[in-house]
Amino acid sequence: MNIIQSFLTACILSVTILSLSSCSTPPVDTETPQSPTPEATVSPQPTSEPQKQTLSPADTVPVTIYQVDSQCSELVPRQITLPKEQALERAIAEVLEQQSSSDFTLNYRIKVEPDKQVVTIDFRVPTNADRTFNSLSSCEQLALFGSLRKTIISNSNWQINEVIFTEQGEEIAL
Repeated sequence: MNIIQSFLTACILSVTILSLSSCSTPPVDTETPQSPTPEATVSPQPTSEPQKQTLSPADTVPVTIYQVDSQCSELVPRQITLPKEQALERAIAEVLEQQSSSDFTLNYRIKVEPDKQVVTIDFRVPTNADRTFNSLSSCEQLALFGSLRKTIISNSNWQINEVIFTEQGEEIAL
């Protein structure tokens, strides 16, 4: 009888430990308050699972983003649906997510000047980064700058005619 009690106690304890170790807390969405100016600081972060959006079709807008083709010779359009609010910022994040790599991570800020029809993307390359903008191949430059420029200018809803790329406030010359 003592052996059975020990066995049952060990089984119950094992099942309890196993069930507790598999519990996890669901991810929490946090929103940072937006400043009154149309500037945002964004760091693209890879997501491990798709984000669930509970937006109605009336709250979304189709957006064409551009990505470089497999031969790195032209930009290919891809239609996605984004929330109407912050569609421009999310389109930029989507394009940059496609460009992210372990040896070249980017943080950035977006400044929209609707009266001038200009968007400025100010990149922040970490000081310990292995690479800089000057080390990008022509294909990587097309994928990064070309994709962003074409995505922003080609979506007529945003009425943007010029995209300026800077690094910590200084215009990027490649």
